[in-house]
Amino acid sequence: MSGLPSWITELTDVLRTDRGTLSGADESSRPALSSAAAAAWWPGPAAESPPAAGAVTLDVVHAWHLRTVLPLLTEATALSGRATAPLARLAAAHERARETETVGEEEWFEVLEPVLRQVYRDAYGFQRAFAAAYENARAYALANGHGAAGAHQYATDYAELTTEPNTRAFAEANALANARAVAAAYATGDAEALARTYPAARTRAYARALATGTAREPRADDALFAAAYTELVHGLRSALNTAPVGPPP
Repeated sequence: MSGLPSWITELTDVLRTDRGTLSGADESSRPALSSAAAAAWWPGPAAESPPAAGAVTLDVVHAWHLRTVLPLLTEATALSGRATAPLARLAAAHERARETETVGEEEWFEVLEPVLRQVYRDAYGFQRAFAAAYENARAYALANGHGAAGAHQYATDYAELTTEPNTRAFAEANALANARAVAAAYATGDAEALARTYPAARTRAYARALATGTAREPRADDALFAAAYTELVHGLRSALNTAPVGPPP
């Protein structure tokens, strides 16, 4: 896949990486991507080849989000009882861009920011952060003379007071920075500008958000996490296979 543009290579590298990295497993014990997902990638020299360098445009990214990323996020959002309207607005912008209609930078920002804010909130790992804060505070309380009941109350209060603000700050900061940068790249159709927005990191956030939502934590062998990851793999491969072919720049 060395002939692909750098921004596509970065995405495919992440999607071909193992689930262990995405779920925070130690680097030395990372489980491999499922054999089905790995085999479904460019299957070999006899099969169809990826588009040549210069032939891939941002249409691939718009198609991938429209056909794969946003439908997956919409399903997860609906199942959690949250509003899907922000996702529908972003999908409409991707559709317009695919139809070569101009979508301005401010409009892109307005539809990207609320969606990315929820993605990063879900990807943060609220439950794990809450548990870590609780355990640390409980250990501190016990070491400083509190009984079991008092340590539990102290730890619960501490975790509740710190985890939500940290989650919110993480989501808002990442959403703001990403939405601004991606909006500028989308508005100008600049693929190299998009490559500089760290699409691989956003892809990791998509995978974690899809598996985590607001109530659970993914594990490296988690079926939901693996399914979300594999769907992203197949979706990008499909978008690449159907990408419009144009002359190299």
